[in-house]
Amino acid sequence: MKIFKYASLLLSLCAAFTFCACSDMTEIENKPYDHIGGYNTMNNAESEKYYADLRAYKQQAVNYGRPVAFGWYSNWSPAGTYRRGYLTSMPDSMDIVSMWSGAPNRFTITPEQKADKEFVQKVKGTKLLEVTLLSYIGKGRTPQSVYDEVEKQAEKEGWANDLSRVEEAKKKARWKFWGFNGVVGSDNHKEALARFAKALCDSLVANDWDGYDIDWEIGSGVFDMDGTLSTNADLIYLVKEMNKYIGPKSDPEHKGHRLICIDGHFSPLTKALDGYVDYWIDQSYGRMTYFDYYDVDPKTIITTDNFESSFKSGGVLLRQAKSMPTKGYKGGVGAYRFDNDYDNTPNYKWMRQAIQINQQVFKERMGNASHP
Repeated sequence: MKIFKYASLLLSLCAAFTFCACSDMTEIENKPYDHIGGYNTMNNAESEKYYADLRAYKQQAVNYGRPVAFGWYSNWSPAGTYRRGYLTSMPDSMDIVSMWSGAPNRFTITPEQKADKEFVQKVKGTKLLEVTLLSYIGKGRTPQSVYDEVEKQAEKEGWANDLSRVEEAKKKARWKFWGFNGVVGSDNHKEALARFAKALCDSLVANDWDGYDIDWEIGSGVFDMDGTLSTNADLIYLVKEMNKYIGPKSDPEHKGHRLICIDGHFSPLTKALDGYVDYWIDQSYGRMTYFDYYDVDPKTIITTDNFESSFKSGGVLLRQAKSMPTKGYKGGVGAYRFDNDYDNTPNYKWMRQAIQINQQVFKERMGNASHP
């Protein structure tokens, strides 16, 4: 499908702005209005070249060619003239964005979301990830009809007000759907995990998301565990199964694949899943990432700050952007709920500076022969 289609869809949503191209894509965030390229109709040679150069810049990050700009996006609402909720309002050189607001499927996505999503993916080359706080088999993939049947039965038999019984029945119905017999650690349990892994990946592909971000925070007050996906061993097995379809092991010839990322409590996972995860995203909120602490190549580690609380001041994001491991280079820099930075002046003030610094320290590191 030609990129002109996506541009025309966005044109119906917003007014056109003056275009400003930038020939050196490593300096793409030097001007605070670079993102206005997202509003153009791509009806001239200059804008076509700009987006071609932008996509080429994004390709430089493939296989860890350079550090990435990352963020969790929290308020996706691309409708009306106020631009805050549009992905197209992000800095053009955002490489990877995890959809904290949710990743709707092809049946629930709105026309405005579809146009916004496709323009960012197809024209700008930004990768959009589904993200879930995983805690049980079937989360996010169990059909609603499975639970509806339980509620109908409860209503018919008169126990609909017994909430604990309803929840227990829903759990058992979910287990039955995924073929789990209730014995944790059994071969049957692994078979159910494998089915869930395939469903996660199949749906990701069907709905055209560019990867999966696993938020792994077991032990930090996760309240909806049912025992089926509550240990590091469970997640290790699940991720290895997912690599049959997406992730680095699915792409031995490096032709391109949908990403697998893990954020949260990942330090106990790195050794077992080395080579199965594209990026480990450190929730290093308000502090620096200790790259040498993790038993993985630092090129796979993204350091992040918390823009839920520090978007006005910028927190430590710029310091994180400047930081580097003892040897090599980091995977990237980003922020949780980075879309809050839109409200600064200029919009995305801190993220744009972080992107510049992120690439500058990388170029300096690569220019130093003592740091391969």
